[in-house]
Amino acid sequence: MKKNIFAVLVFFIFTSLMVLAVETTQTVQTPPTPPTPPTPVVKEVDGCWYAYMEFTGPYNDMQKGIDAFMPQFFGQGLTPAGSAVSMYLNSPETVKPEELKWTFGFIVTPEAAPKDPVKKMEIKKHLAVVYLHKGPYTNLGKSYEIAQKFVKDNGYTVNGPVYEKYLNNPMEVTPEGLETEIIIPVEKKQ
Repeated sequence: MKKNIFAVLVFFIFTSLMVLAVETTQTVQTPPTPPTPPTPVVKEVDGCWYAYMEFTGPYNDMQKGIDAFMPQFFGQGLTPAGSAVSMYLNSPETVKPEELKWTFGFIVTPEAAPKDPVKKMEIKKHLAVVYLHKGPYTNLGKSYEIAQKFVKDNGYTVNGPVYEKYLNNPMEVTPEGLETEIIIPVEKKQ
């Protein structure tokens, strides 16, 4: 009888330890995997009208350009009909920083009638590689590398100025919450 009680006790202890071991291994948490960066996509981008001012100089002067544009745009009674946009008319790979040409403005309705120094142009519907950058503007360089590599690796050539659409407002979200679409007009290599 003592052997039976001893065997039951050993079995009970052994079973309890096994259940405890299983529960312990089930509650061990693995570290979270970092989010996968978005993949560039090729798509037809709808056309729009764009009211803007053109600037020359390094990109780190962009805030000065924005500060010059805003009172001109709103002072003329103009109203945005979409995102803020920056367009890059040449490349830091081919010109000195002081020779860079870029624009800043807003998508507007076709009826908008800006006066100098604000100009208006139509961005026609086009094929583009589009990449969604999430995070601070200071990290856009890495996203450009990803988008440009995609263009090259997939047999496209750039056929128009690269531009950015700012999908939210830096006055309303943290730098980590910023979302910027990088849009690279392309055509398939022949």
